Amino acid sequence: MTRNKGFTLIELLVVIAIIGMLASIVLVSLQGARAKARDAKRVAELREIQTALISYYLTNQTMPINRTPCCGYGDTQANFLQELVDSNLLPGNPLSPPGASYAYYNYGPGNSVGALLTVYLEGSAPSTTGYPGTCRPWGPAQNWCDQGNDSWYCLCYPY
Repeated sequence: MTRNKGFTLIELLVVIAIIGMLASIVLVSLQGARAKARDAKRVAELREIQTALISYYLTNQTMPINRTPCCGYGDTQANFLQELVDSNLLPGNPLSPPGASYAYYNYGPGNSVGALLTVYLEGSAPSTTGYPGTCRPWGPAQNWCDQGNDSWYCLCYPY
């Protein structure tokens, strides 16, 4: 009696199911890595903007204006931080990767906040005191840069 060599339908279905499960696990971990990469880019660009703000202040003895003082000034608005571009401190108007936007607030001189830059990060924060290197000028439960909100990366420049 001759026996056909090959796989049965059940064996093929089991192999396909295992490959499908492994592929879904890889895709989930890949999405997390992409979010972390976007967050790293946001943090690096926010620090670049902060350096440009400090240079602008040292040159002009003033900070760029907040064009919407009641609500903050974000990269979704036209000519975001145009003063930094006009002064050749940035190559173009800052624009965050999709998923969050940069915001700039100018609270004025003589306080612990001064100029504040913020961006929402997609990844999970490491602790209840926020991301390392960020400022947390407010106490618990007051706004996006308080000690109880780990989703925001905030940079202060008191002047």
